[in-house]
Amino acid sequence: MPSAHRSCHLGLFEHKSAVVAACWAVLSFLFFAPSAQAQVTLLVPSQPSIEAPTPRPKQDAPAKREDKKDEKRQQDAKTASGKAEQPADASGKQQEQAPAAPTAEGKPASEGKPAPNGEAAPADAPAKPEQAAAAPAPTDTQIDEEVDVLITMMRPFQYEGLVMDMPQMFAVLRYDSTTPVKDGVAQPERRDLLGDMEEIRYLNQKAWGANVALTKPGLYQFIIEGRPWWDAAHGRFLQHYVKTTLPVYGVERGWSLPVGQRFEIVPLSRPFGLTAPAMFSGVVLMDGKPLAAASVRMARINTEKRPVPTSWHEDIAARTNNKGEFSFVLNQPGWWCCMASIPGDPLKGPDGQPKPLQLGTLFWLYVDSISSEARKR
Repeated sequence: MPSAHRSCHLGLFEHKSAVVAACWAVLSFLFFAPSAQAQVTLLVPSQPSIEAPTPRPKQDAPAKREDKKDEKRQQDAKTASGKAEQPADASGKQQEQAPAAPTAEGKPASEGKPAPNGEAAPADAPAKPEQAAAAPAPTDTQIDEEVDVLITMMRPFQYEGLVMDMPQMFAVLRYDSTTPVKDGVAQPERRDLLGDMEEIRYLNQKAWGANVALTKPGLYQFIIEGRPWWDAAHGRFLQHYVKTTLPVYGVERGWSLPVGQRFEIVPLSRPFGLTAPAMFSGVVLMDGKPLAAASVRMARINTEKRPVPTSWHEDIAARTNNKGEFSFVLNQPGWWCCMASIPGDPLKGPDGQPKPLQLGTLFWLYVDSISSEARKR
């Protein structure tokens, strides 16, 4: 194709792409953008991180202390023997010997050198360096921790609970430095948790909870795939893909890796260890590919039920760039929900007719206040 024609076709293609993206953005904004009144699926652990216990000072074992005492007694005996063998002067007094200069190790320089009687004084046998046990790999380290996970529906700004049915998938993925990679994709340990869920009450509504045992250090990603549910107020179905992270014992590898959800938010900035005001960046993926011009919002759980000047202050809104990326500044401490939404394939409604489906992907993260105390164990 001639270059002029190729340029013309390329320009036309770019123009069509821009029009499609603009139309998508308008439709998404008019019909599918979540608002502060929107329902979100809550998925949060009982604590935003689990820190390793503070190591205690290492003490010598009793046997090692006895060995050190024996070595000291032998050293004292040699010193006394050396003094007894020193030649006496004319007055019959033993010649005083100037103390030897200490070496770099702090021991007298005379150690290991010939004694006054001409025989080589046995130098203290250097203690065999104890071979420090290699730090066990994370997969071999056993810990005894647990965390409670809360799952429910709510309106975050209003701090209102909503009834939620059990999700169709709930699992946890564990990453660490030994997580294998296959074809460029990490293969974390996976544990299905749907059978561990129990019905509970939260904000006077039906909710779900799970107590999860943590037996190894790692970066844990909890994930949910909700069931489509009917939103009668808006005449549509909603379905959420949700995830959150939990670093355990200082492991952070894995927070930037996708978990393979159909619709997913992947952080570009570390989503824990944040202090308000903090920046949070991410990328929206649909079927593993960046989604441009997607509506993204962030809302904080307003546990104080603090009023705001206008409804615009109830959340923060943005759109992804052509790489599917976005960034927000989170100016208050607490649990924040990052949510992107797009239209899905219609489903049969209560009246038997096709009804719109709104797909949402949510990512939960916690922001500390500047006055937060250190999490001690």
